[in-house]
This record gives sequence, structure tokens and C-alpha cells, in this order.
Amino acid sequence: MRMYVSKLAQYTPNQRLDTPAAQEFGFPYSPYEIQEQLMQELFQVLERGQVGIFESPTGTGKSLTLTCGALTWLARHEELVRTEMLARIRGVEQELAELEEESEKSSDWLESQGKSRAQRAELLRLQHLQALLDKQEQQLEQIRKGAKKHKRQGKVHPGKLEELEKDLDPESDSDSEHETADGPQEAAEDRYRPVQIFFCSRTHSQLAQIVTELRKTPHGQSVRCISLGSRQQLCRNPAVRKLKHVGLMNERCLDMATKKARPNPSKKSRLTAETNSRCPFKAASLVESLRDLALTEPLDIEELANEGTACGGCSYYASRSAVEHAQLILLPYQLLLQKSARNQLGISLKASIVIVDEAHNLLDSVAQLHGSEINRQQLERAKVQISAYKEHFQKRFATKNLLKINQIVFIVRRLLKILDQRMESQSNGSSMMRTYELTAEGDFFNIDLCDLLDFCARTRFARKVQGHADRMEREPRPSENQPPVSTARSLILQRLASEQKLKEKPKSVKRKVEDINKEDKAGELQEEQKPPKKPVQEVAPSPIRPLLAFLETLTSNAEDGRILLDPVGGTLKYILLDPAEQFADIVAETRAIVIAGGTMQPTQELKEQLFTGCQDRLVERFYNHVVADDAVLPFVISNGPSGAPLSFKFAHRASAEMLRELSMVLRNLCQVVPGGVVCFLPSYEYLDKVYKYLEQSGTLETISCRKSVFREVSGSAEQLLDNYALAIKRPASGGALLLSVVGGKLSEGLNFADDLGRAVLVVGLPYSNSQSPELRQRMQHLDEKLGPGAGNEYYENLCVKAVNQCIGRAVRHINDYACVYLLDKRFADPKIRGKLPKWISRHIVESNAANGGFGAVQARTARFFKGR
Repeated sequence: MRMYVSKLAQYTPNQRLDTPAAQEFGFPYSPYEIQEQLMQELFQVLERGQVGIFESPTGTGKSLTLTCGALTWLARHEELVRTEMLARIRGVEQELAELEEESEKSSDWLESQGKSRAQRAELLRLQHLQALLDKQEQQLEQIRKGAKKHKRQGKVHPGKLEELEKDLDPESDSDSEHETADGPQEAAEDRYRPVQIFFCSRTHSQLAQIVTELRKTPHGQSVRCISLGSRQQLCRNPAVRKLKHVGLMNERCLDMATKKARPNPSKKSRLTAETNSRCPFKAASLVESLRDLALTEPLDIEELANEGTACGGCSYYASRSAVEHAQLILLPYQLLLQKSARNQLGISLKASIVIVDEAHNLLDSVAQLHGSEINRQQLERAKVQISAYKEHFQKRFATKNLLKINQIVFIVRRLLKILDQRMESQSNGSSMMRTYELTAEGDFFNIDLCDLLDFCARTRFARKVQGHADRMEREPRPSENQPPVSTARSLILQRLASEQKLKEKPKSVKRKVEDINKEDKAGELQEEQKPPKKPVQEVAPSPIRPLLAFLETLTSNAEDGRILLDPVGGTLKYILLDPAEQFADIVAETRAIVIAGGTMQPTQELKEQLFTGCQDRLVERFYNHVVADDAVLPFVISNGPSGAPLSFKFAHRASAEMLRELSMVLRNLCQVVPGGVVCFLPSYEYLDKVYKYLEQSGTLETISCRKSVFREVSGSAEQLLDNYALAIKRPASGGALLLSVVGGKLSEGLNFADDLGRAVLVVGLPYSNSQSPELRQRMQHLDEKLGPGAGNEYYENLCVKAVNQCIGRAVRHINDYACVYLLDKRFADPKIRGKLPKWISRHIVESNAANGGFGAVQARTARFFKGR
């Protein structure tokens, strides 16, 4: 796949766009008032090039509203560009003609030429832009024709692969230093760059919902939309897909992409895409055909992958090649927020629009994506693999390249030595250090890490070392420079393979159970009588890329992060404390940024950490819920049914008294709440304690007489959610109780609409572990940067935002209704209440001994649902 480095040109209109009326946004339904406001105020933010922070409660159609507002602005902007550019060209031509007439009459030829010089330069610039715009329109017309041809051809038959494989150009196998990680670059070409909209969210399922809603709008018929993902979602090659780890998939794909096309490949090798041949899915004609289809018909990530399977083209490279022609690019956080990922995909944010949806955890996401961690096992494997690679090819290396490789080996050994020394010392606790402190203790402070990383990128060092390691694992053969594989190396690899199997064990057990269930239903139990298959040894991911990623963090500003050294766990972890630097290029390059979510407040730390340099561009808007005021009944419950104060602090929550009060609350509410009741608890450990108490006290049996009881376990929650829904929808069902965890799979992004969530309970304030070294360091950094108290404010906001996410799982549309119960006397604190969503906080009913206690709560709950 050729990668082009283009000279981008863009026209900026002088005229301002007027804000459209609500009915002009192409919204597929009759919009609510807050949806009208959001679309119009979003339009203004995009037109003025501002940074907008929008909070629209969950269940108010936020994502669809954002999409319609942004695409309406884009369509009008593009139309303005075309009309204004033509008008400007005609105007400059007329001005130039008038100047030429004046120059003929003027006696001072030099003076007249000076006046017209600027106009001629402006005319040439505008005509060049117009030519590039016309060229772009021609390319888009070719794409539309290609899409129609793709639909006529349909699925590619296996017999066609022999002809299509001729498109695998062996000339692209260059080992040039100019080759990027994914392909060679070609000479720069001029092209017009339209304004693009990059819409990112946390998960592909959330982005798929946007595609579904987009098809319902008029924009879906014309917008060029593309979904971006990793090879894990899009690759269709069986030889790559069988690898479980995304790092291994990347290595295998890149390796196959640079293999030379075999002159007479066998049919078997073409159809199975063996690893010693080029990937047939990457045939240029197939990739181009799939790209054309994707640009003319909105497809979510799964549909794009399926189209690739049907036509035999690579969905991953088709989506990448479609980026430059797309108007709306849908992508997950990690592909937008990381500069390295943007560069790999050929994404330029210059003068573009960036919309970050579900942005309540944006700060944490930026910090997590730019952190890095490496463990002892990876360092050991890196040392073995790099040393073996060096010894095998030692006589072929140039002196300067051999020096670089020796430096890498030296750094790995020094990092291992640091871990060993800390382990042997009296103090085995974790410790924090700055990046320069680690390089000084490791005695590699005098090595230019930037130059070393540049060498690794230029020479594709990680791929070459991994390729050599794979070959040696398949067929270990010593060379003149390499002794036979040592016993120590074999032991290390065996131990690492065992650890990898242990990590995969829960997933494999789950798959076996699912397979057995399917066989039982089909009545096919013959498989049990067959002899067991020979186990296949799993290939561990390459340790080289994690090593290089960790070394890259050591080149960052020493004040922006810290190294957490854990000798007991054998890990070195880089923690990004100041995300501003990593987000600065997005702020600087883009035309406008939209940060949106259902629970954005409090926003102070977001503004202080990411947008300190553009406070004058900031716009904040917070909207009410679409439901009526009486559709939500929120309670703060400070006392339990027996009158005891409710305090679910870590030290008290496991006491017999608190467990007894909680069990009575659940039992009593399950008697009066219809449908589903979702109870969020602070941790999985506490959930297990509560469930055990419910069993031992007989409360679980009592509740089960009326409602089915489910509890969340760590891992996948899809099957649990399906069973919960089925129990509620069962005829004559009294509903169900779901015990879940704050911050778990069920607390974010899932929809408990209607009977799935008639009541939401949040037990206690789920504060993070204050003794966590990482959290303590982050709080200390905020105190130093923003002033005393900023760390505690961050700590409290983490907790309240998690609570707000739980609350937002219920009440998902205008006709929905539910009760919310906040179980802890600390929720009555005005400071905490002030950070809850406004549509909740302004209607809260406080329950305590003075106003009837829990009995009044139960009675009012019964009246609320009876009225429904």
C-alpha cells in the first residue's frame, strides 16, 4: 500500500454562515427543545472555531444531535467555499482587468505594475485552489462509479484470486530508509483538503449506533463516512486472525505485506494466505473497490469487515485509503488521541473538526493512552531476542548500527538490574521517580534516546527482531556467530509460555463451556469420544514494541510524568501526570473541538488541564433532561429501615450493621418497585460480601420469591444482561434485581431503559484507594500545579463522576421513568449534591429520621409507581 505525503491546500471563506432554523438540520424526528438548542449552538461553535463543552443527559439523543448539527454545518461550509471561491476569482479578474486598463493610460509603468502584482498572485492562488477542487470532484465521481461497479460484481469467487493477485506489486517491497512502518512513501502531490469531521467515542459499539442513526437522516444519503479500527476488528486473513494478541496481528500483517509476490503461487497458498507469501486480501484493485463502496454507503466497523470478507479485499487498508476522501471519520479514542496512531493512519487534523463523545473520562483516557508499562518477563525476552538477532547477523551490521543495538541491549540489562537490586534491598515497596532519575540510576543517561528510537523506526528494528525470533522458534539453527539455543533461554521461553496460558485460561474455559452447550442443544456429543487434539503452543507478543514505547516515554518532559517502580510485581510503569502536552497539538491544529458527554460536570479540572491556553475560545453549555420533572424521583437515604445512620465508608461497610441495613433496603424496595432494580456497589469484593450475607440471612430467598436475582462478575457482561432482560420480560414476572459494580461493565455505556431500570441504587461513595501510589502522585502533582486542594478536588470528582454514570443508566427516553436511591448520609452534603446532574439534584428528596425515615421513602415509591 503506497502512502502519499501530500501538500494540502484549503480555502477559508471570508463570509460567516447564518445559524439555521431547527427544522433545517435534517433531524429524523421532531426535535426536543434541548436538541434544537444543542444543534444551533454546536453550529455556532464550529463556525466561530471555538472549543465547546456540552453536557446533554444520557437518553436525550446527544450523539445523533451532534452528528446532524456538525454535518449541516459541513454541507453549508462546503457550499460557501465553492460559491465564494468562484465569486472571488471573478472579482479578482475584474479588478486585474481594471488595473491593466489603468496601466495602459498611466505614464508610470512601474507604479501600475506594482499595483497589479498582488492581484495576479491572488488570482493564481485562487485558480490553483479551484483546479485542485475540480480534481477532487473528479476523483469523487470515480469513487461513486467504482462503488456501483463493486455492487454489480458482488462477492469475489476464489477462482478470481489468481488474476487479482497480479495486483500485488513486488516493486512496493523496497527496503528503503524512507519506508514507514506500514509502507513506502511517494513523492508529494498537491491536493485540496476539505474540512473533515473526526467523531470519536470510547467503543466501536457506540460508533456503530451513530452509523445506524445516520442512515435515518438525509445526511446518510450523501455524506462520505468511514469507520476506522485496528487489524483486530478489520483483518480477514485467517493467518493473521488466528493470532489472539493485536501486537502479534500487526507484526504478521506487516511481515506479509512486505513479502514479494510469488510468480506461480499454488491455489492452496492463495486461498489460505500462508505466512510465507503475500496477503491476497491486499490486492490493490480489491482494496480500491472496497474503499469506493465504504465511501458511498455508511458502514459500521462490523459491516465493513464483512464486506471485506465478501469481496476478498482488506477492510483495514481500504478504510485507511478512504480517510483522505471522507467527510465524517468515526474512530475510537486511541486512534485519535495518540499522535503515533494518527501518523500511522495518515490522519491530519489541520483545520478539521474534532468531536469527542462520551468525554466524561477524557483526562483519564489521555493519561492512560500515553502511559507505558513493561515487566520483567518482557525485558528478559527482549534481551534474549535482541542478543540472538545481533549474534546471528553481527558480521553484516555496519559499525554504527551495531553500536545502536548494543546500546539497546545495555539499557535492557540495566533496567533488569534496577529491578533486581530493588528486590534484593530491604525495602520491597513500590517507589516513584522522575525519568532522569531512572536513566541516572540505570547509568544510561548519556545515551541519546531520541536518536536511538529514530534508528529503530528507520530500520524497522522491532519487526526484524520479531521476525528473526519467530524463525528461530520454528527452526532453531545456529550460525557461525550464534551458539545453539541455551538452556537458560529455553527455560525463560517455557516459563513465559506457561504464564501466557494461565492468563488465557479463564477465556478458554468459557469458550469450552459455550461450545459444549451448543453441542448439547444440537445433540452432537460424538466429539467427546475423539482423542484429544495436540495442544498448540501460543506465540507470545513481541516484547520489542513495548520496550520501545517505554523508552519513548523517557524522552518526555520530566515534569509531565513519573516512573512507578514495583520490584515485587517486576514492573516499570510510566504515568502521565500532565495530559496538556499530549493534547496540545490537537488544540493547535484543529479548527474547532467539541467535548460532549452525559455527565461532564464538574468541568473545572478539564478546562485547567487541557485548555489553559485557549480560555478565550471556550464555550460551555449544560442542558436539562427531556423527561418531565415528575418522571424521576431521586432520594438521598441517610438512615436505614431500622433507623441506623448509613455510612458505607471502606472501614464500616462490611460491618454486620451496614450489611443488615442494606439487605433490608433491598428487600423492602423490591416489594414496591416493579420491573428491574439495578444496585451499584463500590467493588467486586464488597459485592461478594453482600451476596454472601443475603444468602446466609435468608434475604436472597425472600427477594427471589418476587424477583430473579443476578450479580455481575468481572469480565464479559453480555450474557448476564441478556438473562436479566429475559427474566423481566417473562410473563407474570415480578422483575429482577441486578447487583452490579460502580466502574464495572454495566455502569457505563449500557442502556437500562423502561422496565430494565425502574430503580437505580448507588451504595456509598465509591472513592478510589487513596493509598494507591499512582493516585497519590497525581494528587500531589495537581496540588503543585493548580494550588493546594486541587488534588483532593480531583479525588472527589473521580468518585462523583462514577456515581453520575450509574445514575445515567436509567431514564433513556422522553417517556421513561424511574426512581434513584443514593444510600449514604454523605450524599446529603451540599458539596456532593452540587456535583450531581442538575436534573437529579434539584428534585432530590432527603430521607432521615426527622421526616419519616425509610418508611416514608417506601411509601412515596409505591405512590410514584402506582401513579404510572
